[in-house]
Amino acid sequence: MNCGTDDVVAYHIWYSPITGQEMQLIATVTTDTTIIYQQLESVAGCYAVTALDTFNNESSFSNIVCIDNCPLYELPNVFTPNGDNTNDFFIPFPYLAVKSVDLKIYDRWGVVVFETMDPAIGWDGTNQQNGKACVDGVYYYTCTVHEIRLEGVVARKIQGFVHVLR
Repeated sequence: MNCGTDDVVAYHIWYSPITGQEMQLIATVTTDTTIIYQQLESVAGCYAVTALDTFNNESSFSNIVCIDNCPLYELPNVFTPNGDNTNDFFIPFPYLAVKSVDLKIYDRWGVVVFETMDPAIGWDGTNQQNGKACVDGVYYYTCTVHEIRLEGVVARKIQGFVHVLR
């Protein structure tokens, strides 16, 4: 006797961006059981599947699989804002699974010359306060990186130096 395994007509795909949060239905698939779902902020989250039969009865969740991001955010130690269209901006290389940053760049006297919350940064070597080009030299930065993780958005602090060469 076959116990109804032939009458599955659809599958629900469930997702939660954070461990322990209530699962939400993100897709229903029928004949093609392959799905590429691109409307998520990141891959971090927990996923499960349920099956529906011809009477619309729904199974319990399959095993719940949780996947974390591998955030990446690295900053260079030199850039050359000289207008030659090569390395003219202070930008991360590369970055992945970062929601925002809190970046401050200081001159040698401890004065903030640039700050942003944009993870792409895009500093062109000018002082944000007066619009003038910063002189060649070494600048100190502090940065809080807000990474998208399985447990939610997690802050990680980095600091370092960047050399401006024109």
